[in-house]
Amino acid sequence: MRIEGNGTLRLESPYEFGVYRHKVQLHAHTTRSDGRVDPQPVMKAYEDLGYAAVAVTDHDYAGRTSLNLEHPGGTPMLHIPGVEYSADANNESWCHLLAIGITHVHHADGLDARQSQVDAAAAEQGLSFLCHPYGEEVHRRGWTAQEALGLRGYNGIEIYNGISSDRHEVLSAFSRAVDLVLASGRRITIISSDDSHQRADMDRGYLVINSSVPRKDLQVGDVLSALRSGDFYAVGRIDSGATRVPVFLDIEVAGDTITVRTDCAADIAFMTRHHHTAAPGPDASLLEEGVSCARYTASPDDGFVRVEATLRENGLTSRAWSNPIHVIPR
Repeated sequence: MRIEGNGTLRLESPYEFGVYRHKVQLHAHTTRSDGRVDPQPVMKAYEDLGYAAVAVTDHDYAGRTSLNLEHPGGTPMLHIPGVEYSADANNESWCHLLAIGITHVHHADGLDARQSQVDAAAAEQGLSFLCHPYGEEVHRRGWTAQEALGLRGYNGIEIYNGISSDRHEVLSAFSRAVDLVLASGRRITIISSDDSHQRADMDRGYLVINSSVPRKDLQVGDVLSALRSGDFYAVGRIDSGATRVPVFLDIEVAGDTITVRTDCAADIAFMTRHHHTAAPGPDASLLEEGVSCARYTASPDDGFVRVEATLRENGLTSRAWSNPIHVIPR
């Protein structure tokens, strides 16, 4: 973590930007649950797409045990054990939860199922993330703001899900959920994923972690450490045909200023506690269009600053989302 500030505030940034960048997928399904591809070909397909690590997160069906968390084989690519918790309330809940880096599937039911699963993951030094937070305005069984704020101890939220974020209202709902939780003062990270069930779903949403470790030496602990610290950013091909995605080259803090550099001209937006996707009347001054470098001067009451870089090319949109930089008034 990098800490900078002046006499009125302190900026806490998760970004170090090491020598290496690794693509990581945290949400993929196989024929062990409702996916259409066997586990080994799933791993091989992601390896061919340039990924350094994949978490196979099949649903918590009754037959899923710790044995199902072992490396599925098919490639030596790094496998992160995981599960998508969904099987409660007679399988009617869409308040799904990813548990990553775990050793046991924690089966639970009832109103407190998700809290017990978050707690179980944390006890194993694993991580947990809320899946596709539709909100009741989009899907009556999705995470509501009250539910997201009531759950304790989870690490982050999906801001993009490849098979779910196909409509503007869904993408907006996901962003609102993230910003409402951040505006409450909670410290969470922002993830993007495929939620793949077949090959056509792959490489829509993923993470890029910063690391000092080359791919050949990368271990599960290295990935979990980056996920825990927030030293990564999320990527989404909002339109499936988008070939290029914006790349964060650097997110630097100095004094009260945040400087963002991308590899291409993009629309760079800064979100804060007062100017975000759930706040009325977006402030155009927080958006710089068609630039590869943008700066924002933080205020003591910002609470957090997160960055979105949007690339529109040939009528197709892709986006990168930073993790929050926390603003602490002195």
